Amino acid sequence: METKAVESYINEFEVYLGQLNDDDRKDVLEFYREFIIDADLDTSDKIINELGTPKHLARKVLTDYSIKMSEEDYQNVDNGNVPTEQKAKKNVRMIWLIILGLFATPVAIPLAIALILMLAGIAAAAILMILTFVFLVALSVILGVGAIFMGMSVIFQSIWTTLFYVGGGLIVLGIDFFLIPIIIAVFKWFFQVIVIFFRWVGKKLLYGRKTPSKGGQR
Repeated sequence: METKAVESYINEFEVYLGQLNDDDRKDVLEFYREFIIDADLDTSDKIINELGTPKHLARKVLTDYSIKMSEEDYQNVDNGNVPTEQKAKKNVRMIWLIILGLFATPVAIPLAIALILMLAGIAAAAILMILTFVFLVALSVILGVGAIFMGMSVIFQSIWTTLFYVGGGLIVLGIDFFLIPIIIAVFKWFFQVIVIFFRWVGKKLLYGRKTPSKGGQR
């Protein structure tokens, strides 16, 4: 039987599920409502003791949902027509939800802190590498274009000097255009490695805890 405590818990729980679409939110709410009633959790204390607070449970559900969508490469979102930038944002949010989930588990707080420090270190290193790469590319482009102009400026004086500078400038620019997509691909690959790692951590967090999930794991 649904008591006021159950109704109050489910209503508050629903507030934190705003990121889910209507169908998914309805399914999740129905699943946990039935679970609470079947388990005879008729008071707030019993419900929270079994499932955690509505906010913590919603965080777990959203993390579970984010991991599932990430694994499926968001093919179930907008018929799979999700821009790369949107996928990256969704994956970053998934990582953040997993970290919040770790903070909600007292024994996992040291791990959460370690992961935050790791992410901070990786982000700092990535920013430094990106800035260095952009600086080197900009410098090489300037040198390459400058060499071409320098070669063209002496074309009537020495054809060999012109060929040397123009050829050198074109080689530098060619190397830039060859390296830029490779470096970008490497950064994307590294980001995917981080996403996969956090998906693994999230699964261990979600399925290693006693909280029942819609998929049937405890």
